[in-house]
Amino acid sequence: MEHAIIWEAPPIIKPEFRLYYDDKGNVLFYTCDKPEGNYLIIDSATFAAGRPDIRVVDGKISTVVASAVVSKIMPSTDGVSCAEEDVSIVVNDTYDGNKIKWKTVTYELR
Repeated sequence: MEHAIIWEAPPIIKPEFRLYYDDKGNVLFYTCDKPEGNYLIIDSATFAAGRPDIRVVDGKISTVVASAVVSKIMPSTDGVSCAEEDVSIVVNDTYDGNKIKWKTVTYELR
C-alpha cells in the first residue's frame, strides 16, 4: 500500500511572552503580540499570573510594595528637553535658548 501526504502540519512556533511597561515601570499589559514599546520577555508562569501590581525596575521585575519605590527626575543625555532657566518649560529641538534634558529614574528601596 502506498502512502500519500495530503496535508503537512505547520511547524509549532513557541510563543514569546511579553510584559509591556511604561517609563515609570508600571505594568501596561501582557501579550504574545509584538507592538512597539518597553517590554520584558517573561516566562509562562509570570504571564499566566498577569499581576498588575508588579513594577519593572532596572529592566527586572520587582514585587516590592509601592511605598518602597521612589522615582526621581534627574538630568540625562536623553529624555524631555526643558529650558535651562525654568525646567517647567518643555521645549523642542528648535528652541534657541539653553536646554537641559530630564529623565525619570526609579529606585527600589531595600
